[in-house]
Amino acid sequence: MKTIITLGMFCLVLGTLVAQPTMTWESPIDVSSEEFGNRCTRIALNQAGNPMVLHGKTGDNAGLYLSIMENGIFGDPIQIVSETNIYLFGESEGPRMAVYENRVAVSYQIFNEWATGGHVVISEDNGHTWGEPYAVAPTATEDHFMPHVAFNDDGLPWVALKLGVDPTEEGILHFNTDLDAFDPAISGSTATPGVCECCPSNAFGYEGMYYNVVRTNGDNLRDFWLTASPDGVNWDSAIDIDETDWVINACPASGTSSTVMEDGTLISAYMSASNGSRVYWSSVDLSTFTFLETGQIDPSNTFSENHPSISSSGAWLVAAWERNSDDYNVMVAASNAGPQALEMSVVNVTEGLSGNNRHPSVVYDGEHIHLAYQNAENGVVHYLKGEISGASQVEGVEIEENPWTISSNESGWILKGEDASYTLYDLGGRTLETGKFLNELHISNNNKALILQVRKNDQVNTFKLVK
Repeated sequence: MKTIITLGMFCLVLGTLVAQPTMTWESPIDVSSEEFGNRCTRIALNQAGNPMVLHGKTGDNAGLYLSIMENGIFGDPIQIVSETNIYLFGESEGPRMAVYENRVAVSYQIFNEWATGGHVVISEDNGHTWGEPYAVAPTATEDHFMPHVAFNDDGLPWVALKLGVDPTEEGILHFNTDLDAFDPAISGSTATPGVCECCPSNAFGYEGMYYNVVRTNGDNLRDFWLTASPDGVNWDSAIDIDETDWVINACPASGTSSTVMEDGTLISAYMSASNGSRVYWSSVDLSTFTFLETGQIDPSNTFSENHPSISSSGAWLVAAWERNSDDYNVMVAASNAGPQALEMSVVNVTEGLSGNNRHPSVVYDGEHIHLAYQNAENGVVHYLKGEISGASQVEGVEIEENPWTISSNESGWILKGEDASYTLYDLGGRTLETGKFLNELHISNNNKALILQVRKNDQVNTFKLVK
């Protein structure tokens, strides 16, 4: 039996304390009916701050749809293109969405048209009406696969995709306003050791720079790199941001989700199976283009994980991903003390709900967590709205050295030290037990991970207990 005791709050003088924020959630609602499908779910906020959920349907009523919430209610799904033969079979490889002010862009691929089938369609009114789609490379003779659309600082779309076959490059295409079309692809992978041939791009802009997080392929070493360009044309800057070093001789068909914090730190989340399929984060200082560190979002987890989505506002970081422990469930974590503290607030937000719940997409606006995910049982997209209370850190608190120690045995955990009050939580932030103890506290093992918070005056310690 493996026992892990994580000290979530360590005692310093005038230091930073790590605590456990709590997320509260409203009841899940259907984004639309089964008639409009639940494939390749993506969520974003339009300029009005309203959640927009992109979802696709195959078979009967096939197409690509956008459902927009206004006044707490999702309207009728909007079919954004007339094309019905859209590639929706790989969740990571499917359509993508980007927002710039009142402009919304969606990129997608026509099935079996790998050279000329990449398209971008744009709305100028927050997603309500849509123009004619642009073919990204209408005369191409080599693969232009999996377009990932982004906007530059001028509000013009650009696309990253998989270019050619054996070897595959990272192709970059920019929109030309004079031609009202996309310019031919240029290489965006000159500084990386190959490109994973079916792993999606992750294109975005920040403070005038162009960025793309790509999974590379150097002799079957699957490894995430961050590439950068000052003008979107010269892509000669790249750094390795993934320390997991996953070797596999087949394509993982999975990508990354990225967000830039208020201090200019890039956080990217991804799956790697170098030691079982787990979700990880990596951080980069964009101002110096320097890799900082990598970590597992929930180091105590032993189940298979995939499809992370990450978002931020201010100092807060929110991550969502799927976990397979007999059934699939959606996990969420939040932190305002950096990605290292995400593990303190991991919660299963679909626990107790019927069916397999998968492929989450999350956006945080500074007030609410907006979460969309697929329910496999009823074939619809669910939406969950959450709020964060508490904090992951408390600055400038003067405390003394740690007055408590904790140990474990087969029956549970034993806390020893000064008299104090305590609260025992589950990982969802629900209070299980409160009380006071004198010198020693015994916590029984119930085969579930627990959070123990101990308080004496202004001094608080938090322990994560995992058997």
